[in-house]
Formats: sequence, C-alpha cells, structure tokens
Amino acid sequence: MTHSVSHNLILHLNGNDLSIITVKKDGMVDNLQFYPSINLQNLSNVLTELPEIYSDMTLLVSKQNFITIPENFYEVEFSDLFKLNYNLADEDTIGLDKSDYGIGIVYALNKDIANLITTKFPRVKIRHEANVLLKKLFKEVNFKQPRILISINNDILILMAISDGNLILCNSYQTKTNDDIFYFVLLALEQLNFIPAETELVILGEPPSRTEIFELFKNYIREINIWMEELKVSDKIANTALLSNSFALQVLICE
Repeated sequence: MTHSVSHNLILHLNGNDLSIITVKKDGMVDNLQFYPSINLQNLSNVLTELPEIYSDMTLLVSKQNFITIPENFYEVEFSDLFKLNYNLADEDTIGLDKSDYGIGIVYALNKDIANLITTKFPRVKIRHEANVLLKKLFKEVNFKQPRILISINNDILILMAISDGNLILCNSYQTKTNDDIFYFVLLALEQLNFIPAETELVILGEPPSRTEIFELFKNYIREINIWMEELKVSDKIANTALLSNSFALQVLICE
C-alpha cells in the first residue's frame, strides 16, 4: 500500500467488521481493506502493518447502541443515562461524541478495541455514525419541511425525524427484513403525527434492496429520495459497495 503523510485514515468499525480506508489529499479514495469479524488479535496484527503518521485519523463507530443527550448533560455520569436504555456489557466503555448543535451521542464501545486503536493512533478522533449523520443534517438540510431520514446498515436502522425547525427523533432499531423497516417508519409517522402525503422520506446511502424499499413506501410517502455524496474512488478498488451503502462513511471521506 502506497502511503503519504498527507493521506487521511478512516477506520470503520461496523459492528464486528472493520474497513480501513485511506483518502488522498485531493479526496480520492486510494485504498480500502475489509476485515470481517475482526478480533483483538487480528486487529493488533492489522494495526501493526499500518504507518504511524497520517494527516488526519478517524474511527467511525457503527452498529453500536447509542442515546442522544442535550449539551447541558455533558458533565453528568454518562453510564447512568445510557443504562436507562441499554445494558452495558462488562467489556464495553462509554463514549461521548459532541456536536456543535446542542446535542451529543453517548455510545458503547469495546474498551479493548478502543485501547488498541488509540494506542496506535493517539490523535484519532472517534465518531459515532449517528452524530456524523446529524452533523450533516444540521449543516445542509432545511428542518422546516417534515422529513423522515433513514440509514440502513444490515440489521440496524437509524431513523431521524425533523419538522418545524427541530430534530424530533433520532433512534436506532433492530430490523431483519424490509417489512421491519417499513413498520418502524410508519410507526414514527403515526407517533409524530406526520401526514404521510406531506412527508419526504430520505434514504441516506444506497440501500441494499432499493427496488423493494421503494415498492413498500411508494403508496404511503409523498416523496422518496436517496442522498449520497459524490466520491472519487480509485479504479483499483473493487468493493465499492462498502462506500455506497454507508452515508456516514461518505460524509467523512468528503469532509
């Protein structure tokens, strides 16, 4: 793997899977390596092979439980808030990904994995997928129009709702089928008193089964759109679906 200190490094910990992406100074994705079901020994070996210095280093955490908290709760005990919603495993630690928009994401992360990565790269910035998505929305989306925005990551659905200038909902759900996705979206519409005919559904990233999802929603939602970032990807990279499926990863690459 060719390397320059001007390259950016993105480690995408997607549940138990790890992707390593290097991005050149001009925004070109220059290398992508994928390691399914990574364990501590494999991760240690992988990190040993990586150079020590990059221009910028980010660990993107996906498929990990999270809650949103207002910034006036940043100084409280995060684990107590987190445990109101989820069980915290003995091997996990709590992290906080702050935003510039008055809210943050509190999330769980395997402490041994985090220690390995931060020991190798002390300057690494740890970002949770949900906060990457929220930051993008706050910067570029008109919050006045009712919208449901969803990110589909295998069996995890992140669903966000905005209307009247406010973020109303940001939550994750476990899903096994497209019917589950359909159920949670319609449930959000009902609970938030959104009118389906006046609501836009925005799919963040390329869903694994675009046609089936559009078929499910087309008779219920006024407008359905897919939001993807335009990436520059080297011709030598074959597994580009890892990039197109994850909108949060696309955002980090294009920052």
